[in-house]
Amino acid sequence: MRTWHLLLCILCMLCLSSVALASEGTIPEEYQMIAQNSRFQLYLQPDTLAVIVESKATGKLLFSTVQNPDDMKDNATWKGFYQSGIVMEYLDGVKTIPLQADFINTESSIDLFLTGDGYRAKVFYPEIGISYEVSLTMDERGFQVSVPGSSIREENPDTYTVASFYVYPFMGYSYLGEDEGYMIIPDGQGAIIELKDNEERFSSPFDRTVYGTNIGVETGVYSDWSVDAEQVLLPAFGMVHSGDQMAFLGFIEDGDAAARIMAYPNGVRMKFDWVCAKYLYRLVYSQPTGPNSSTISMRTEHARGIDICQQFLLEEGGTATYAGLACALRDYMTEKGYFGEADPTAFDIAVDFLGAETENFVLGKKSVPMTTFEDAGKILKALGDRGVKGISVTYRGWQEGGLSGALPTDAYAPARSLGGDGELQKLMELSRELDNRLSLEADFLHLNTQTHPLLFYSSFKSITSQTWSRPTFGKVYDTMYLLSPAKSLEIGRSTIQQFSQHAVPGISLTGLPSLMSDFYESNHYQDSSLMMARYEDLVKESSSQLETSLTKANCYLWRHAAALKDMPVSGSDYSYVLRDIPFLAIAVSGKIPYYTEYANFQANTHSYFLHLIEQGTRPTFLLTYEDPIRLQNTNSNDIYSSSFDLYEDLIVSWWGELSDLHAVLGHAQITDHVKAGDMVRVTWSNGTKVYLNFGNADALLDGVSLPGGEYKVVAKP
Repeated sequence: MRTWHLLLCILCMLCLSSVALASEGTIPEEYQMIAQNSRFQLYLQPDTLAVIVESKATGKLLFSTVQNPDDMKDNATWKGFYQSGIVMEYLDGVKTIPLQADFINTESSIDLFLTGDGYRAKVFYPEIGISYEVSLTMDERGFQVSVPGSSIREENPDTYTVASFYVYPFMGYSYLGEDEGYMIIPDGQGAIIELKDNEERFSSPFDRTVYGTNIGVETGVYSDWSVDAEQVLLPAFGMVHSGDQMAFLGFIEDGDAAARIMAYPNGVRMKFDWVCAKYLYRLVYSQPTGPNSSTISMRTEHARGIDICQQFLLEEGGTATYAGLACALRDYMTEKGYFGEADPTAFDIAVDFLGAETENFVLGKKSVPMTTFEDAGKILKALGDRGVKGISVTYRGWQEGGLSGALPTDAYAPARSLGGDGELQKLMELSRELDNRLSLEADFLHLNTQTHPLLFYSSFKSITSQTWSRPTFGKVYDTMYLLSPAKSLEIGRSTIQQFSQHAVPGISLTGLPSLMSDFYESNHYQDSSLMMARYEDLVKESSSQLETSLTKANCYLWRHAAALKDMPVSGSDYSYVLRDIPFLAIAVSGKIPYYTEYANFQANTHSYFLHLIEQGTRPTFLLTYEDPIRLQNTNSNDIYSSSFDLYEDLIVSWWGELSDLHAVLGHAQITDHVKAGDMVRVTWSNGTKVYLNFGNADALLDGVSLPGGEYKVVAKP
């Protein structure tokens, strides 16, 4: 039986009753209005916590649950899933398949309080003895839903424990392409899945762990030819109903360390299109019992230490697009401090130098110098003489042992084969004279046990307590390990202090900015939220002492970064994706310097350049003074094109075109992005419009005609 606080409900309804329903759309009578802002009204179904969002201007509706379940031929479990606002999954002992607790099929009680701007509710499932609290608060941007981890109670933990939560998983759903629009997924830059009848062509959904594969739990199969899917760096997803001009974006503000983002095109299990986040609290895994490969099922000994906080950003009218949602997210993230104190800086390009590698020799190993510190100075002078200035320079493989041998970066030890500390100090001084910014790459995560054998005892372990490793498919070092988060923190702090003592101006962190995992430490299972806390502590300490850029960094670290490096240009090209969209670029535009993947290794250099123009992002080149043929017997034998002689003219040409563009853009932000056929129009906050033709034939948009592969900048008069 549900307990209602009738007096408070009546008071809240009296406060809101003066707002009439819009003429379009029908609100079922079991729903009551509980909150509103200047654009939207929010209605609640108290028995299921389902909500409906209504536009005040048009009366258009976004539903969070299926309104005609009796017409569907789905089973009871699915009907319970898509009729419930909050869905919990729970474990029965160590059975691997979780069970579902919803508001249709599971006996439950909801103790509900209406707050005037939303609700607070305590949910209890008496049959399994599990309860939790959930709250919803509406503001001008949309509404926020929270499930505090501390509110979860398990009365029979030896039997029933919480496995996971879904928070309004069917928000904005569509049925068999009846609605015009698309789903937004965080694949690479971003991608959209069109709302249309797929005729059951697709068999699998988009289902990716936020911040990458959880290597402490998931076992991977590695090969030297496979290409990993793009990592989820920004935990955001959404649904756009173009015909109704209604849209929402889900953004995971808390709980991202334990979340997956899932998008189901219709035909995959059901006839609906839906996109949501799933928060995993506990896992069942196979624990090896000995060398004979036998295993037993185990349940993680405690729930992950997370709170769920999911923001729903709402847009309507002309801003109910992926660009409008990306701009809304940028404003929200700015307000919440996700970009920290990063200075957008004047336009520049990034150059990564590869210093030294290692190859096998008769009596051991020998250094393979690719770019000495003096060589790097020559390259920077040559570029400076041709007008390329303010370069963001990162030196890789600068230390004894080179790029593959010196892992982790545990000391300030410039390689003698590159010129040693004296020549590196000269390069730092030259960089200052040329107005370039120099950083040394540091990797506090990866571990080469052949060069650091004693650190093997501090290696990363999966939750089964087994040491994690993977093949490198390299010619010198065949296996790579990782350090435990505690050891990464210890070594990182020491090395950062040494960098400061030697007046190193900047550091480029790689490895740990892109990892998120559960792990085993101190004889216990440790969850990913602890890894997140330790890595953030390290990056925060680094940014307080050095200019810190992050390579392929997860969103929670952006607030401590001076720049983001090696960021994606496109996506993974899933079969159900209509096309890529520049969602990431829009969300960070004008906020933090954003450098893309290496230009050297792009299949189509001209298309890559057009994407730089389109996204307002900055290119990166990996350069060596020597011919990369010298790397053929090293672990970096995949680098096949890096010689400065090959790229000097291209760098100068791109620098000229891109700097001219950014002189017009300044620190403006992208405010709109429209694609029509092969033509794209990008609108910036200072009124500048950039037109691009990604096709091969002439095309027209807004009266602007362009040949294939060309672009045009139209500045505001």
